[in-house]
Amino acid sequence: MIALLVFAGAELTMWHQAVAQDNTVMNVPAVINPNVAYVSDDFTLPSKENDKPVYDTYTLAQRKEKGLPLTYGKTREYYYGDHVAYLTFDDGPNDNNTPEILDILKKENIHATFFLTGQNVKRYPEVVKQIYASGNAIGVHSYSHDYKKIYASPKAYTDELVQTEQLIYDVIHVRPIISRAPGGTKGHFTPQFWQAINDIGYIEVGWNALTGDADGTGKTTGTEVENVRKQLAERPYLQSHLVVLMHDAYGHHTTVEALPKLIKMLKAEGYSFRVITPAIPPSW
Repeated sequence: MIALLVFAGAELTMWHQAVAQDNTVMNVPAVINPNVAYVSDDFTLPSKENDKPVYDTYTLAQRKEKGLPLTYGKTREYYYGDHVAYLTFDDGPNDNNTPEILDILKKENIHATFFLTGQNVKRYPEVVKQIYASGNAIGVHSYSHDYKKIYASPKAYTDELVQTEQLIYDVIHVRPIISRAPGGTKGHFTPQFWQAINDIGYIEVGWNALTGDADGTGKTTGTEVENVRKQLAERPYLQSHLVVLMHDAYGHHTTVEALPKLIKMLKAEGYSFRVITPAIPPSW
């Protein structure tokens, strides 16, 4: 990775030369002074009170080369709040839905978390940069989203994590340390999978509420919002860490349309909004 400084009038812009998988060189403008937090060189996690997205300044390969720790260990502190919601979006980015969602979040003055697939990172690198620059959080959601491939073995799963983190690093020059298993861990993860992701410092993030935008129950904007309302009524203990699953990939524009209504409903219920950080409690 080569960093170049380019002067344009009175402005200073940093450009990075990243080598893509096809060996072409891409000049990617970096985001200067992003509003994020970082793990330390020894992989100490930020305070549980931190509400900024958390990244590593090194890839796993770079940590190995430098002889730095690859993980935070097996324990971490959890943040439990009063009426705290985490809005999460899987399977993106998408060049239509994701920017619209970012605009809504900006208007509402809140942030969310996007779990990206590597194949869509390759398609829409500028959207990845928009997510990062706007203070929203990024996590890894495999490269292929192909269950047969990623759940063939723990190594197959972590290989796709590493493949995707490198693609993200080439765009924003930091790597995420949060991940979400496509389809969730239940029925997919064995203890060996959990050990494999812990060994490389990834924090797996599930969900405990969903709009139904992918399972067929949330076919309209109204039903998406009502689904979340019903789940809150049935499980009020979720108020300390409500993690809502949505999708921003192609075919999910109903989710974009439902989002302002969902945010309005949650605000009326007294919720504040945070991005996913390493302090997110287990979903259940």
